[in-house]
Amino acid sequence: MQIQLSRPPDYRPPYWLPLTTILTVILVISLMLWFEKPPEARNIDAPATEFSAERAMAHVERIAQEPHPMGSPANAEVRAYLVEQMKELGLNPDVQEFNGRLTTKYIDADIQLTNILGVIKGTGSGKPLLLMSHYDSVPTGPGANDASVSVASLLETARAIQAGPPPQNDVWILLTDGEEKGLLGAEVFFRDPQHLDVGMIANFEARGSKGSSFMFQTSDRNSRIIEEYARAVSNPVSNSLLVDLYKQLPNDTDLTVALEHGLPGLNFAYGEGWVAYHTPMDNTENVSLETMQHQGENALAVAKHFGNLDLTDLTSTSDRIYFNLFGLLVHYPAKWAIPITLVFTAIWLGFTALFARISRLTLKGSLISFLTPIVAVVLSTALSFGLWSLVDTLWAGKMTQPTGATYDSLLYSVSFILVTFIVHVAFTRWIVRKANEMEMLLAGAFLFLLLLIGSTWFLPGASYLFAIPLLVHYAALAWAAFTRDPIESLNHPAVVLGTSLIPVLMFTSVFHIVFLMLPPGIHLFSVVLIGLILALMSPAVRMLAYAWKWVLPAAFIAIIVLLAIGWIQAEPGPDRPVYESW
Repeated sequence: MQIQLSRPPDYRPPYWLPLTTILTVILVISLMLWFEKPPEARNIDAPATEFSAERAMAHVERIAQEPHPMGSPANAEVRAYLVEQMKELGLNPDVQEFNGRLTTKYIDADIQLTNILGVIKGTGSGKPLLLMSHYDSVPTGPGANDASVSVASLLETARAIQAGPPPQNDVWILLTDGEEKGLLGAEVFFRDPQHLDVGMIANFEARGSKGSSFMFQTSDRNSRIIEEYARAVSNPVSNSLLVDLYKQLPNDTDLTVALEHGLPGLNFAYGEGWVAYHTPMDNTENVSLETMQHQGENALAVAKHFGNLDLTDLTSTSDRIYFNLFGLLVHYPAKWAIPITLVFTAIWLGFTALFARISRLTLKGSLISFLTPIVAVVLSTALSFGLWSLVDTLWAGKMTQPTGATYDSLLYSVSFILVTFIVHVAFTRWIVRKANEMEMLLAGAFLFLLLLIGSTWFLPGASYLFAIPLLVHYAALAWAAFTRDPIESLNHPAVVLGTSLIPVLMFTSVFHIVFLMLPPGIHLFSVVLIGLILALMSPAVRMLAYAWKWVLPAAFIAIIVLLAIGWIQAEPGPDRPVYESW
């Protein structure tokens, strides 16, 4: 193999590559978000066996006329309507009243509540499938999304099921009371031994007013249930990182109670439009028919698939790692995570030894390549924190709900990303003469390898985020090893684009959900991860550093525009109310 020891010192990327890379990244992000968007709402003329958001909306308009918390007269009116509708659907509703002492981790008091259980009879004698949501609201809002949309979706699902062939299993429709007070209806329901014989549960919730319906929680040892979920749903939005993260959070839903009793299940919700959550804005005007269509299609797909599946034993001995990609759910056994991590560690060591032997690596260049991204992460996090503190003090604070939701928070999150981008491009511009492409790429891969090792042991559901980009980078390194000039080959447009687009593909969905459902102050933690992603994308960042004269000003202008939009709109009013308490 003939090795060219150096490339010309005046190397510059092709003039078209920086802009092409940026536009391609934007295109890929747009495609990912397009595939995740809710489907078009079906009207009332949709076939009887299909879910129609317009048909379901009639129920929402009746349920969410006013706040109806547990024990209120409005709650009793909603219950009467639901019982009547379930009777008309032939579900023979069982109105289960509870009046007595209830002790849970949330409450120790005498309470009165009423659950409603309807049943669609199946043709077989297997374990039933339970579809569940809650019909009570918080006192501060009508609860159109939390959770009247889900209740209406289950009624429409029940109607659609009965318009077609009967399922093999019984399908139970459970509408619980007192969820907002601390999962009280679910606690009462699952303490009854006769209710513990269900084969599987799907719960439907909301933490916003629009967006995709995503599956964010499963029971433990979910291998079998994920395999079946992937077959059941036509437009899945989910990833195993969400499940692992949710286990670490203090949040609970009715499914939490079922899981504590060892029952297998799935949890669905939507979270865009968080500013309306638990406020008077959670009304029928803020219901998205597209979102309800997605929530309902998920419910109907689960009902049709699991309602015709033998649910005698849906558990397994292992978990699966999974993520949605262009309308598909990619999944593989979680037990692969440790072997993948060990193999990837060995591969990195092998590449490092190989390129050191052929004099493509220096100790100084490698240390600079490793330490520079870390310093850039620290600086960009500090700058983003300072920017958010300033914005929050000047105008964003007055546009924040008591729940923590901030209007236009996505604008600020993108600003943090741009700050991080500017810092990393600037630092890369500084080191381009001190470290070569190979040293930077191996350093970025090493940082990602550390994240892979950490996630494999502490958050295995997230390991795919680091393993798949590393696989692409290793492919680029392997190709470089067989070229005349390994360093020069890392500047090839295919390498620049490939090592950029795969991390973007993996992380777009995760950041989208995090940015929509968590307050901007917490988004600052994502700056650290974004910085390490940029370190992995070193071929593209290095290329953009050569075009810094227009790249950095463009990023600065974008930040100013985003912040200006947020500032201009930062005025509470009838269309953008801000409440003092919830």
